[in-house]
Amino acid sequence: MSDKNLPQRPDEPLCSYYQITGNCNMKQNCKFHHPKNIKPIEPKLVLTDNGLPLRPNKAICPHYSRFGLCKSGPRCKYDHSTRPSSSVNAQLTSKEDF
Repeated sequence: MSDKNLPQRPDEPLCSYYQITGNCNMKQNCKFHHPKNIKPIEPKLVLTDNGLPLRPNKAICPHYSRFGLCKSGPRCKYDHSTRPSSSVNAQLTSKEDF
């Protein structure tokens, strides 16, 4: 875990991504706090490119499968390994036509 280069901002909320994975892709640009020697909540957790958890042994996230979004982010207890339904993609595409 390389928390030496991450910003210490004790007056700010904890970086949720850092808290879960022990890493922060934003590095010095992150506006949240990265406490020293934190132990990740789920060290083996794998996230998608969107930062959503892959949990192959869990049910598919209903909100993500229906809307293509997940309000819980990396803390969601469901799986995000499938793509959102095609109706969501069609809706997003049709909105871009305007």
